[in-house]
Amino acid sequence: MALKKETKAKVTAKATTKAVKAVKKPASKSKTSEVEFKVFAPASDSVAVAGDFNSWKPIALKRDRSGVWSGKVKLSGGTYQYKLVFNGQYWETDNSNPERVSDGHGGENSVKRV
Repeated sequence: MALKKETKAKVTAKATTKAVKAVKKPASKSKTSEVEFKVFAPASDSVAVAGDFNSWKPIALKRDRSGVWSGKVKLSGGTYQYKLVFNGQYWETDNSNPERVSDGHGGENSVKRV
């Protein structure tokens, strides 16, 4: 009889372990969204976007035939500061986005909420 009780205990322990594994949720991943940046600048040779989401390293946007520059960046939910970089040297706020904050250097950064 001792053998039957031990076997029953092992089966119960295995079933409990399986149930616990089934209840465990996988580690949650931050939800990201593709956020589009777009600007009409037909006279520019290049346009990029840089912000606190990419350590202020410009990411090139692509130009279409009508002079609109655009590109998508994957961002997690949150609030981000950014600027558009024209011709590799002119850092400007996004005129199509009225939400701004001080950049700490006497200017402003545009704000993107995701």
